[in-house]
Amino acid sequence: MPSTHSAVITYFATYISLACAYLPIHPSFPASPLLSRVLPPLLVVPLASTIAASRIWLGHHTWPQVAAGVTYGLLFAPVWFKLWTGGLNEYGPMMEDMLPM
Repeated sequence: MPSTHSAVITYFATYISLACAYLPIHPSFPASPLLSRVLPPLLVVPLASTIAASRIWLGHHTWPQVAAGVTYGLLFAPVWFKLWTGGLNEYGPMMEDMLPM
């Protein structure tokens, strides 16, 4: 069974890296590209790697299970990023309007 910890943390690290690379910087964030575009991936990628490796060190998963989880994270993050930035986020308000209140 793939490691869900590895899948989720890899998904978030990949998504954060993609967001820093391709999304505009929000005005409330520092205008410095170093702080807004470079630093977040430099922080999350090593942390994600450590968490994924810890699944093996702690004896909860094997290398193939962690590799499968990392692969899931690496595959699904770009897909969801593309869907979200490609217009899927515009359907959110429409879906909320369909919910009974």
